[in-house]
Amino acid sequence: MTEDSLPAEETGDTALPVAIVSLKIIEALVAAPEGLGVTQLGQMLGMPKARMHRHLTALREHGYVIQNPRSSAYQAGWQLYLLAQACNRHFDIMALAKPAMEALRDRIGQTVVVSSFDGSEVVVIDLLRGTSPVEISLRPGTRFPFNSVAQGKVVLAFGPEALLPQTLSTSLPRLTQRTITDPERLRSEVELVRRRGWADAPEELYTGINALAAPLRQADGSLFGTVAIVGSIHFLPTEPDPANIAALCETANQISTALGYRS
Repeated sequence: MTEDSLPAEETGDTALPVAIVSLKIIEALVAAPEGLGVTQLGQMLGMPKARMHRHLTALREHGYVIQNPRSSAYQAGWQLYLLAQACNRHFDIMALAKPAMEALRDRIGQTVVVSSFDGSEVVVIDLLRGTSPVEISLRPGTRFPFNSVAQGKVVLAFGPEALLPQTLSTSLPRLTQRTITDPERLRSEVELVRRRGWADAPEELYTGINALAAPLRQADGSLFGTVAIVGSIHFLPTEPDPANIAALCETANQISTALGYRS
């Protein structure tokens, strides 16, 4: 087994995942604008110089660090700036979305969740916990397969065109007895979501839990992500309350308008 295939990087008495080591290097460089040398970084992180050099070489190749040709010190690179800009856009979006999320939560009493997505999963960005007796345990950063949640169906319906055939070509994980794992059934469900503009997923992620989700669009019309109501099947039954659907879609439109979208 090569070092690159190891899941953790051995540093002193502990073993850290390789990604965490890279993040710690980046944290150290961001805190030292004048830059740090290989020896300094190795001492700070308790890592041999040769191993630190390998990490820095990989980060430099991808633009996350740069090396001063005069001092040989390493500094934060241009890719970190781009990443920070992307993060700021997300935070700005949440600032715009928060009032509408609060109004929806206060109106229906259920947990309200804003999610985005990557190539294969929905990613929770932020949420407001509901006021009902049953609390749904979610946290930012939680990920779910597209086929298991209402948010995923929205992404497949309104997101990049390649996502649906890509998802249908893979094995669809089953999380409950009601999770959609048949590709043709999922395709039909996505078509239904496109027609009606919202999605649900009764007990498809967790037994006893349902969600209603609607798309959030950016100024150029592309999909940013979703806003969803998540709650007990008792409060969000298999046959959704039309008033809840209307409130959800109204909130999605408000947030999308705040993002600059015009239908």
